Formats: sequence, structure tokens, C-alpha cells
Amino acid sequence: MGCAEIIKHLKVLYVEDEGEIRELMQEVLAEDFALFETAADGEEGLAKFIERNFDCVITDIQMPGIDGLEFAQRVKNIKDIPIILLTAYSEKERLFKAIDIGVNKYLVKPFTPEKLLEVLCAIFRQKEQIVLGEELLYFKSKGEIKRGEEINQLTKKEKILLDLLLESPERIIGVEEIKKAVWPQGDFSQNALRTLVKRLRQKTDKSLIQNFSGLGYKIILSKS
Repeated sequence: MGCAEIIKHLKVLYVEDEGEIRELMQEVLAEDFALFETAADGEEGLAKFIERNFDCVITDIQMPGIDGLEFAQRVKNIKDIPIILLTAYSEKERLFKAIDIGVNKYLVKPFTPEKLLEVLCAIFRQKEQIVLGEELLYFKSKGEIKRGEEINQLTKKEKILLDLLLESPERIIGVEEIKKAVWPQGDFSQNALRTLVKRLRQKTDKSLIQNFSGLGYKIILSKS
């Protein structure tokens, strides 16, 4: 699968306090992604991150107020997603801290937009194929389930729900959280949710999604 196909469904947040660089990246990269938003500092970045369900964050390390490392730490506390750190120099102490936080990659400035795309592709190519169970694979960017030799295409809502469950496989995802992600326009009903879960089980495995009455749903991944 080519790079363009891998990243075209991604929602990316780019945090940079230098206006010219921020505007350049917005102009050059916006069309490559499903959503590409920018923020001028860590505070604005956090506000946007909480508001939207981003798949990846790219942040400068040196910013006024909340610096890149603190911002990355706060993001990781909310959602475990890939983070790329931008730095003008190699400072070992800061880079070691970035590793502790769980930053996936750092780029030394200056860099080209092409280099950034190359790094993003490498990160998400590793995440593209997800093993859900025995002979059960999920190709995330294409929204396809492969069960044995059978290929099933997920609908938009099915994909959003499966992605949401996979983001936090260790916990039960509450109905309100599902409602906000899958039915943002408010056209939600309990019957619609039950039907959606039923269809997703039919395309994957009946035991993949477990219902916890009154609490929500949890994905049960194979340990094999």
C-alpha cells in the first residue's frame, strides 16, 4: 500500500509557534489528510486535541507556556497516539525525556514536508494491519476486515466504533463516549447502537465486542 493511501484517512494536529512554518505546513500538507489542523502553542493545541479525535500529533519542542514535552505528556495521558517531536537541536536530556513520554519520533529542523510525510507513513504503515483474532485481520486505512479468505468492508459508523474500541482495549467504552464519536449530529438511539454492534460482530467475530450492561462495550482481542 502506498503512502498516500495510508495517510489519507488520518486526522493530524500540527503545533508550532512559528507562524510562517505553521502556515507553510498547512498549505502544503492539508490535502494529504482527512483533517490537518494547526495550533500556535501548547494551550491551543490541547484545546483542539480535546475537541477533536486526532490520530497523530506533531509538535515543536520549544514553545512559550506549555512546551512540546509537557504538551506531549498531556496528550499521552488523554489518548495513546503517535507523537512526532520537532527540535532545532539534539539535546540528550530532553530527547531521553521524550523517549520516557513515549514520543514515537523526533525530527531536527529544518526538514522538508516530504520528510515529515515519510516519517508519518513509516509510523502508520506499522499500525495499518491489526490482528483482532485467529485469521481475523483489520486493515485500518481501508476499513476492511479479513476473516480467513473473506473480505468485509466496514461502513463509516462501523469503522468509527471499531477504531474507538481499539484505542483503549483495556477499558470499557461508555455509551456516551460512543454516542459522541459515532453520532455527533445527535441522531442516536440505543436500538441503533445495538444494531451497529450486531453488524460489526457479524463482519468480525461474535465474541470480539463484549457488552457490559449499563456501562458500555469493550473489545476482546485474541491473546494467541
